[in-house]
Amino acid sequence: MPSADSWVYQLQEADINALSQTTYDIIVIDYSKDGTDDEAYTNEQIRSLQDSGKIVLAYLSIGEAEKYRFYWQTAWNDTAPDWLGPENENWEGNYKVRYWHDGWWNDALLPYLNRIEAAGFDGVYLDIIDGYYYWGNHGYEVKKSANRMVKLIKKIRENFNTNNEVIICPQNGEAIIEDAGKKYRNIYWDNIDCVGIEDLFYNSTKADKIYRKKILKRFANHNKTILNVEYIKEEKEAEYLNKSKNQIFPIIPYRADPDRELSGS
Repeated sequence: MPSADSWVYQLQEADINALSQTTYDIIVIDYSKDGTDDEAYTNEQIRSLQDSGKIVLAYLSIGEAEKYRFYWQTAWNDTAPDWLGPENENWEGNYKVRYWHDGWWNDALLPYLNRIEAAGFDGVYLDIIDGYYYWGNHGYEVKKSANRMVKLIKKIRENFNTNNEVIICPQNGEAIIEDAGKKYRNIYWDNIDCVGIEDLFYNSTKADKIYRKKILKRFANHNKTILNVEYIKEEKEAEYLNKSKNQIFPIIPYRADPDRELSGS
């Protein structure tokens, strides 16, 4: 992965022209301005960001289905496919998925990835990796669920025509390197380029901070870029940046508003 010192994370109403004028090295945005197919960013728009020196990654939830996405079929409201799980009680319209089922790949992920690749994104920023842990506590073994998630990440990389160059960046779920079997841990390392981490310094317990930093040191040892986003007020930004600099491994920080909406300008 190319070297980078800064990043921005905007999932709603991202202004391509404004972003092209910024100094961010990495940009993570939705494939669409408002999440719908009608407002999908064009190849020309993504290329304009790249021409200004940016690495551009498309957000993609692989552990939950989102009801407002193009792939959602109205028939599922009455009769759910076998891969569709319960609604996330914290995010209305988001549903857990049995991500190892072929139906999830064929009905949602594959057409989604095709759109992302056609638009010319440099890679994908994969969310709900920790969905493996959910299923590990809902009828399935954690290790097997972790292995299945790794297999899906590998499949996503292999789906890109430029799989040797595409950037794969999972968000959270970093404990997968402990929960997956040894074979799958190695596959995971071989198929990711960076990791996105939420709430490493704020909005988490002291024990969580210690545990996660210990794991992230292993990511750094494997030469994986670590992107961190903290949902904090602007007045805490200087304190946050200072914390991010004083770690035993490099972190690329980004402050977002506490509402977690990740809105663009």
